[in-house]
Amino acid sequence: MKLFIASLFTLLLSLNASAALLTTEGKGEKVEGLTLATSATANVENESLKLTSVGAGLRAKKVVFVNVKVYVGQLFVSTLESFKKADAEALGSLKDQKAVAVQLHFLRDVDADNVQKSFKEALKANKIDTEDASVKQFLDSVAKGGEAKEGKALTIVGARLKDGVEAVLYETTTGNLSEIKGSTGLIEKIFSIWLGKPADEGVAQLKKSMLK
Repeated sequence: MKLFIASLFTLLLSLNASAALLTTEGKGEKVEGLTLATSATANVENESLKLTSVGAGLRAKKVVFVNVKVYVGQLFVSTLESFKKADAEALGSLKDQKAVAVQLHFLRDVDADNVQKSFKEALKANKIDTEDASVKQFLDSVAKGGEAKEGKALTIVGARLKDGVEAVLYETTTGNLSEIKGSTGLIEKIFSIWLGKPADEGVAQLKKSMLK
């Protein structure tokens, strides 16, 4: 009996350790045939953070004059009433959020180099120093995270921790998790990829759809 209980305890610990970064709930709008959630719970350092969907949209990329569908992006925040949907105010209003998340549902396979390249272009469009220690750690995590797989979701969560530190968690489409910690402003820097100055028309349309 003791052996059984010990084995069960070990199994439960294992299941908990492999729990998804973001657990989605409810059935909301449909985008590109995907039924998206209305809310979610982010698991950050043993704390469950409740999030509400802001909106979602398609991220397309022009390749040789053709718009290629890349992913459906969905934005979640912890306090919807304090989030500002105005184009110029959305990014700055993240200061009032305990947590924020973006989940990218990939519609095609994209290799790690191209995911990182896309993120880096967006950061540079917002004049973010990609050699800043925390930003570089984030980009390194993207590069090491491997290919984004069609039919799977990539998740990025930003959270303010109890000690005042900001954390960005990056979960690949295969479930590998990286955590990056930094000073005030890290969350805004990373989420400028989607809520800042758009790097191209595809990001601009995604941002517009998420904030409508």
